[in-house]
Amino acid sequence: MICVDAYKALKHGNEGIENESTDAFPWLSEAAEYFLTLAEYDNAINSLTKAIDLAISFNLIGKAYSFFTKARNIYETGINEGANSVSDAEKTRLKASGLNIIEAAKTSEEVNALADMQAELKASILGGVSLKKAEKDENKGIVISHGDALYKKKSKEYKESTQKFIDSGIPKSAVVFACMGALADLMLNKPKEGLAYLTEIAEKNRQAFQYHPCFEWTKLIFRIAIQNDKESIVRARKEFLQIPFSYRDDREFARRVMESVAARIN
Repeated sequence: MICVDAYKALKHGNEGIENESTDAFPWLSEAAEYFLTLAEYDNAINSLTKAIDLAISFNLIGKAYSFFTKARNIYETGINEGANSVSDAEKTRLKASGLNIIEAAKTSEEVNALADMQAELKASILGGVSLKKAEKDENKGIVISHGDALYKKKSKEYKESTQKFIDSGIPKSAVVFACMGALADLMLNKPKEGLAYLTEIAEKNRQAFQYHPCFEWTKLIFRIAIQNDKESIVRARKEFLQIPFSYRDDREFARRVMESVAARIN
């Protein structure tokens, strides 16, 4: 039964890739988990490298790296267990994916937030997919850890955009940006600041925010994070699909936050 589920998930993932949809990500990740359970390490790695390539095409470098680390861990597990399904082909595939991430990061606006990632990838590729910390001096100009700089940048940008829409007399268009700004603060481990900011903006623009699906969903994410409310994760994922995002980048940012919160409390 697991075998059937694995290929069914992979099929949905491939369909998402063909449609150039980010909906492929959870399917490919799910397929990798099923294949890992079946000890089909090669298929698990293949599923994740597909996800890496798709993430790079959307310029989602952080997400690509997340998939890379999962694939690397699976590769190393297979090597340690002496699995027949792990060969030089998987190592070559992982190396190529790592190099693609580095190249994409060089031209990405996220480049200043990816120093540790690039350092680790460089060490991984040069060291044969056995990740070790590289010296940051080897990557001058790309220094930061754990994405904090990215979230600080997002917080500032989203809040500035929020204010511009409010000043222009169209607060309804500011709701999503305000919510994303607050969520960026949450990811910086500043939930009080994020909630205070969102509450202030919402109170001043009550009509625009009241019952807005993004506002309701954002409050739910904060509750999940603060109260470790695991039971509400499924609800959050369902409500996420109802949010009318105007831009794909905002949708992916929100998805990233949601999955990060889910991972933290689990």
